[in-house]
Amino acid sequence: MPDLTLFLDDGGVLSDNARKGPEWRRLVGEFFSPRLGGEPRAWSEANRVMFDPIFEAYAAVMAIPDRYVEGALAYERAWLTAMCDHVGITAPAGAECAALAREAVLYITSNAQVAHPWTAEAVDALAAAGYTLHTASNQPSWEMEGYLRAMGLSGRFGILFGPDLVNALKPAAAYYARAFVVAGVDPARALVLDDKPEFVAAARSVGARAVLVGSGEAPPGAGAVAPLAELPALLAGRE
Repeated sequence: MPDLTLFLDDGGVLSDNARKGPEWRRLVGEFFSPRLGGEPRAWSEANRVMFDPIFEAYAAVMAIPDRYVEGALAYERAWLTAMCDHVGITAPAGAECAALAREAVLYITSNAQVAHPWTAEAVDALAAAGYTLHTASNQPSWEMEGYLRAMGLSGRFGILFGPDLVNALKPAAAYYARAFVVAGVDPARALVLDDKPEFVAAARSVGARAVLVGSGEAPPGAGAVAPLAELPALLAGRE
């Protein structure tokens, strides 16, 4: 069995980022319209208009190691409240607002069709070769659970690392350092897959191996593959 543990990013590696926005807009209306009223198209437009300013308002707090969880909880409530205001509906208050926002995210991610066409085959090939697989996304673990369910990949991964599990966002080096501790993995035996060079560099800064996925320029010392589909053959030639 290969003595190498893989940590895979989601967007740009497992899934197509270009498809996420349209899927979120479709599914946000599908979820909220029967629960809170308003037309699905109104909810879709509310998400399109409000997502960026609301996310940017909380991004600075979420980016501070040890403050991600605090910022994320505030962001979720603000996201739903802002959309309700845009649609012209009174938002739920307090804990009810937070619970409904989380329920919506789980629904959306569990139904979003965003996987690359080669993702399932590549993941199955890596698992069949004996690699231990974890995620390493900037999306929280419950979102990853939903996305993997929609991809038909539930159960293929061990720990669904997101910033909620390590209270830090990539590209903070603390994200990877803490993830390796939680997973019980020596960084020298960890291989990180990401589509952003700065995230690949952060993983390498704490001693991990790393491969850039996509068309960007890999940092010094990192490998590169175009799609994830190329990784099983690359690893077969190295192990």
